[in-house]
Amino acid sequence: MPAYITSPFKPTPNAMTPGMPIYLWGSYNDKVGPTVGNVLGNSASGTTATLRVQILGGNVPKVGALITVVGTANSAGIFNVTNAAITAVSAAINPDSGIYAIQYAISSTTQLYTQDAGQFQVPQPEIAEALAAGASIPAVMPFNVMGPNLNQALTAVVSFPSLPTSVVVYLQQAIFDIDSEYQTVCTVATVATGAVQGSPQITVDPTLGRFFRFLNGTVVGGTLPTIIANLIL
Repeated sequence: MPAYITSPFKPTPNAMTPGMPIYLWGSYNDKVGPTVGNVLGNSASGTTATLRVQILGGNVPKVGALITVVGTANSAGIFNVTNAAITAVSAAINPDSGIYAIQYAISSTTQLYTQDAGQFQVPQPEIAEALAAGASIPAVMPFNVMGPNLNQALTAVVSFPSLPTSVVVYLQQAIFDIDSEYQTVCTVATVATGAVQGSPQITVDPTLGRFFRFLNGTVVGGTLPTIIANLIL
């Protein structure tokens, strides 16, 4: 997602829908189901497994997504994993037949490519974006005239797939979507000495603002630090 835009020509903020997370840093594709398919074979070198698969549904998985494999028999089932991070995905063959090679970590073993069977699934992952100081795009809360304070709790969740050395992420609110009107409601997440301090999730109740955004403080250190931040009403 882009950072906060001060121009009056900016896009209209997205409205929150009760029970549905809205992403202000990063994104999540909830319009596409998980990637699923059959295992055709596998090989291994050390702790790196290479699984040859045929995708039957969903998108081609991305590096960093989590794969679960069941039903393989080679090397005493060492290729069966739960939520292993994908480290590499082969390029598509032209024409694309849906056959790809996917790599992930396993216990150390060595095996030349051997045919196998089984199934795999890769849920749609949350997509992180580069962590930088500044404000996120805003989201707007729907108004309920029957509740003077909206009578609604707002939960903010922040994660860092690649951690910085330090940063503080705040939740801010405003009545009008004007940069100078935003005020800090609370601290959502704190990273210090390269570790998340406490729980990077907080619930605010009642919520009196109309527009909400995240504000990242000064970012220090880390190797290409990233962030995912969403709100749920």
